[in-house]
Amino acid sequence: MSDTSDKKNPQPQSSQAKKPYQFGGIKDFNLEEIENEVLNDSVYLDVFAGSDIRFKENIEPLKGGLEELKNIQAYEYHYKTDEFPEHNFPKEKTVGVMAQQLENILPLAVKEDDKGMKYVNYASLAPLLIEAVKELSAKVDQQAEEINSLKIELKNK
Repeated sequence: MSDTSDKKNPQPQSSQAKKPYQFGGIKDFNLEEIENEVLNDSVYLDVFAGSDIRFKENIEPLKGGLEELKNIQAYEYHYKTDEFPEHNFPKEKTVGVMAQQLENILPLAVKEDDKGMKYVNYASLAPLLIEAVKELSAKVDQQAEEINSLKIELKNK
């Protein structure tokens, strides 16, 4: 860990913060400890997922990207904090997507609990965003080539 005087990369001070919190079934975590660290020590929390190729099998390129993203609506909303106090949702307006809509587009990004409530793994949207940017980049490159061809045509007339 770096020194806490490092302004670009501040590190938490408490002993709890020195232990890494791992998610995704790798190791149990205590949400109260994490929440306490974040709220009381004003630290940032990075979440790392096991992504080493050696952890994976049945690897296939993600199909889609841009068309799927065009079908996902982003919203501003308030959580029903009075109706669901056990979730400790923020009272402030927030942004996000609706799990029911996303489930039809990217089902692997949505999980359902035993009460039928749905949850979104927002990190799962990153690969879709990557593919969409690659598609847009290819379109820009193609259009640049077409523009250059048209310029040459006009010049030769």
